Amino acid sequence: MSVTDPVSVLVLALLGTFLLRAFGVVGAGRLKEDSPLFRWIGCVAFAIAAGLMAKILFIPSGALAEAAISSRLGGVAIGLLIFFVFGRRILWSLGAGLSAFLLIDIFSVHLPGGAA
Repeated sequence: MSVTDPVSVLVLALLGTFLLRAFGVVGAGRLKEDSPLFRWIGCVAFAIAAGLMAKILFIPSGALAEAAISSRLGGVAIGLLIFFVFGRRILWSLGAGLSAFLLIDIFSVHLPGGAA
């Protein structure tokens, strides 16, 4: 059995995955959720999410690049407004933001002076 054999690759991948999960289960009991390390990890996670959102908004790729920036920013603004007004309900804000983005993008094409 060589390392490039599909069965060997699958077995090695499964072993690696299960070993890492086992270490996580063993080590999870010793971690403190309010430790500085966890706070730092939370800050890094939020920073990555904010960076990705900024990239998607201001430097989009694919089909989103065809939408006007006003459509993208309008959807985010409506989503944030709904999020804070209605008690931080993420699904409501996501639905409202997506709906607003779609409506702004669709109707901006059909209005006088809208995108071609």
